[in-house]
Formats: sequence, structure tokens, C-alpha cells
Amino acid sequence: MDQDTLQVMLREAVRQTVTEVLQILLDADREAFLRQHGGRKNGYYPRKLETAFGQVKLAIPRDREGKYYPSLLQPYARRQVDVGEVAIALYAAGVSQRKAAEVMSLLLGHRYTHETISAITDQVLEAAEAFQKRPLPEEMAFVYLDGFFLKVLREGLGVERAAVYVALGVTPKGERQVLGCKIAFG
Repeated sequence: MDQDTLQVMLREAVRQTVTEVLQILLDADREAFLRQHGGRKNGYYPRKLETAFGQVKLAIPRDREGKYYPSLLQPYARRQVDVGEVAIALYAAGVSQRKAAEVMSLLLGHRYTHETISAITDQVLEAAEAFQKRPLPEEMAFVYLDGFFLKVLREGLGVERAAVYVALGVTPKGERQVLGCKIAFG
């Protein structure tokens, strides 16, 4: 398999992960809205959204009274700044939840509470842990290993370059799956 095909496979795996994270964020946002304003859930409606990783299909949550609209989406907008990515980046940089809420409010023009930031980071961390503990398929036709470098802020150590190793598997049916990833510091 050539480098271009591998890049397409990795991009698709990232797009699927972005879809999952955005869906988690939308559900957490509705929960926060209902806790603050009351009301009840009322299902979802479909919407396509262009992200930096390609088009994703989302199920937008709604409430019975029709008062809720996701704070991380602009009405009728079809492009999105990933709020979860911003929240996780701030959290990873060691910014407190209250300060992260202030920064996101300034950057994105919407007021976020520290409780919302906490819920977002908790759900994303839970999803990451579930991903790491999921059972792997017993059979793979191919397994590709690749890596890239990131700058990572380590508590008490400052910014360091870290290698991120990614294992990508292809099942006998041709389905692509990210099997795992590992961060290694030099």
C-alpha cells in the first residue's frame, strides 16, 4: 500500500473520531442546557457539518419546548470550530476549568461554565478510555504502524517533542480501524 492510500485511511479514521467526539459534545451541551433551564429531551435531527477533517454527519439533539440550540454550532452554519478540541487543548495545557471557560467564551463568543468544560473533558476522557479498553478484532489482513511528532506541555517539565505512534488495521472485509496510539517522550 502506498503512502497516499495510508494517508487517506488515517484521515478517514480521524474524521470518524471527530464525528464521535462532536456527538459527545452535543449531547453534553444539551444535558447542561436542560440542567440549567429545565425541560426534557426530544430526540435528534440530522445535519452535515464541514470540519477540518472532512464532512461529518451529526445527530443534533433537541428539547421538547424547542428552546435548545447547540451552543457549539452557529444557526445555519456548515463549518465548525471544534469546541471539544479547544477545551481539551486548554485542559491538556494545565489551564483550570474556570479559566478555560473564560478563554473559550472570549474565543468563541459564547459563555461556557466551568461545569460544562468539566463535563466535556470528562466525557472525552471516558470515550478515550473506552476506546483503549475495547476488544480488538481477532483477525486483520494488514496492520500499519506510523507516527508523527507533537509538542506537548508536560507538567513541571515544560514543552517537549513527543512521538505519537498509530496502529491502523484493515480487516479481511476491507474495513479500516485505528487499533491504538501511544505517546512516547524522547
